[in-house]
Amino acid sequence: MYLKYAIAIALFALIGLGASAEQQNESVSNQSVSNQSVNVSEPTTEELAIRLLQFDYFGSPELIQAELLPGKLPEEMPVDLPIPNGTRIVGSEILEDIGIKLVMDVTMTPEEVLDFYRDVLVSQNWTETDITGMERGFIGGSVSTIFCKRARDPSVTVSAYPLENGTDLRLDIITDPSESPCSMADQFDWMEPMPKLAAPKDAVISNQNYMGGCGNQVAVSAEIKTKLNSSALAAHYADQLKAANWTAVSSDECGSASWSTWSFEDEDGISWDGFLIALDLAGSEDKRFVMMQTLMKES
Repeated sequence: MYLKYAIAIALFALIGLGASAEQQNESVSNQSVSNQSVNVSEPTTEELAIRLLQFDYFGSPELIQAELLPGKLPEEMPVDLPIPNGTRIVGSEILEDIGIKLVMDVTMTPEEVLDFYRDVLVSQNWTETDITGMERGFIGGSVSTIFCKRARDPSVTVSAYPLENGTDLRLDIITDPSESPCSMADQFDWMEPMPKLAAPKDAVISNQNYMGGCGNQVAVSAEIKTKLNSSALAAHYADQLKAANWTAVSSDECGSASWSTWSFEDEDGISWDGFLIALDLAGSEDKRFVMMQTLMKES
């Protein structure tokens, strides 16, 4: 980079030495006229949003183009999807050769929205698909699921985020098979048997970490901003472990930490041990650390 700048400076210097004062004045005059003729428009919020939404494939010199459609759906939909009654269309995003994203406000709850699309899409021969660990470990409070037909067909992802009087509904339709999550449906699920552990309502989850080793152990951790203390948070996740058919073995707490041990037998008859801990982070009234570890029992 510095070499390029040095070469450019040297070339300008040579040109300047070989030019007459008259030529230099003419050049400056022409440059001034040229600058005055350029109409530099003020960037808009829409332009900034579109530019930020653009991205590139690894190693590609070109950006994927994004198009925003405020308040409406695309004229041509790649998938026939019904829209719930009373829906407010916030808008659409079209990613060139990849797919579309629809943003809507609906009056249903997130769970009702998901049930609505389950009924509709399953009747159209779509299958609700668990994609290799995408819905395992500590996740946010949104409701989300993926529907597939075949690996080379479009995918539909339904995501629902709670609002004060309804749900923020996002529908992602991926038409590019190489980008579709459905192509990963048959891959090895290295997160098994880690269950889905949804955060409490109004909680904010961050710094998720996923660790695995040799197919016989998995650990996940996260930081959570919530009004629940470590004891209440541990109880919140314990209810979900029980719902996922884990059996509580023991539990205890000391000061700012609460922990419990668990056991589980998967569909293949393999037994697992589990360990859950929730910890109040020092220096903060509402930040917690949580970790869940699973370890295959030796046969």
